[in-house]
Amino acid sequence: MFLDRRFAVIASVVTVLALSACSTPAVTGVKVHIQNGEYLEAIALADSVLAGGESQNAELWLWRGKAQGNIRDWTGASESFEKVSELAPAMSSELTDYWFVFYNAAAVSIDAGDIDAGVDYLQTGRRVVPSRPEYDQMLGDLALQNGDYETALEYFRASSDLSRNLIASLEEDLNSAPAAEKPAIEEALDSAEMNYLLSLYNTGTISKALAVSADTDEAAQAYLAGAASSLQEALAIDPTNADVLNLLAQIYLLRGSFDEAMAVFDDALAGVDSGLAEGWLSPEDAQSIRGEIMLTRGAALLEMERYDEAVTELEAARQISGSSYVLLGNLAQAYIMKEEYNSALAVLDETDRLPDLTSVERANSLYMQFAALNQLERDAEAAAKLEAALAIIPDNADWWEYLASTYSRLNRRTDAIRAMERAQQLRSE
Repeated sequence: MFLDRRFAVIASVVTVLALSACSTPAVTGVKVHIQNGEYLEAIALADSVLAGGESQNAELWLWRGKAQGNIRDWTGASESFEKVSELAPAMSSELTDYWFVFYNAAAVSIDAGDIDAGVDYLQTGRRVVPSRPEYDQMLGDLALQNGDYETALEYFRASSDLSRNLIASLEEDLNSAPAAEKPAIEEALDSAEMNYLLSLYNTGTISKALAVSADTDEAAQAYLAGAASSLQEALAIDPTNADVLNLLAQIYLLRGSFDEAMAVFDDALAGVDSGLAEGWLSPEDAQSIRGEIMLTRGAALLEMERYDEAVTELEAARQISGSSYVLLGNLAQAYIMKEEYNSALAVLDETDRLPDLTSVERANSLYMQFAALNQLERDAEAAAKLEAALAIIPDNADWWEYLASTYSRLNRRTDAIRAMERAQQLRSE
């Protein structure tokens, strides 16, 4: 699961007016219009003066952008602020509080289907206000949508670093700020921590995906180590976050650290209870997360050959979340390993009734039914199930060999020879 928090930041451009003698008459006039809430008039005056010979006046572009921001003309405001950055780089610090203008311009463009324009606004924002993590976060979301995991990982790591720096800066501001300013800083700090957590979680999720598809074990372990580090950093922000804890447990499972994974699963379930009690998790969300955690823990117990516990956990997950192919497949496997073959067949019968099974899922279900029937020595039924599985996936050499053995027990010698020859042919190919 990837977390995506892309949205338009709805904020007004708060403007502190100073009718300085250093400003040109045109700039002073624009400021007066803004002070009076006459934003369209301010923009019209700025446009007139810029067209009349003051196109290099960075201060005029700055106030034009502020007026455009107040009417939520994010595209126009971002173009004005970009011009300020080009004409007077020393004034770029004045644009820090208006970072959301570029972000909103990007969000509007992307929502309209113009991805390239959105990316351009985000890259401009990164250049003009390089301290904000939100640009990298949205660029990471876009890279994910394109399936470019490596690029997305780079963006989310950059967002994490910027968020960490931003949090430190805001905490410093909070300590020295007058009481009247503290609520606004605290709100900004909460938002920065949310961005930080989000980027760290997505970094962990992508690293896990890249580990699973890595070409070498060394590369896989490096990705898993990076994922664990990011998620542990996230837990320093929110120690009871069930999503983060569940993902960290999965990382430990992939690394073969089963005992550590089990401990983290316990923490994750405690986190769900805490979130429900504190009100930031709805009962529905808590139930969904709890079911997901118990499913993953049940699969881990199956991997650890703790079959009784696996069945208990998976049956509990089924009561919470209902039936799914992944859950039922793991549960059937656990029953088979416990040599409770009739229970496994009952679960697999339910699997066959699931809507929208893929062909591969259906074939795997048929194979597991074969395995259970084979152990019960119901060879004719077992052969029929494996024949049906091979009709879907005809190039599985192991299945052909198992079918040959089953045919032999049924005294179907010609069929057994043909099945074995097919297995050997597939292996040679």
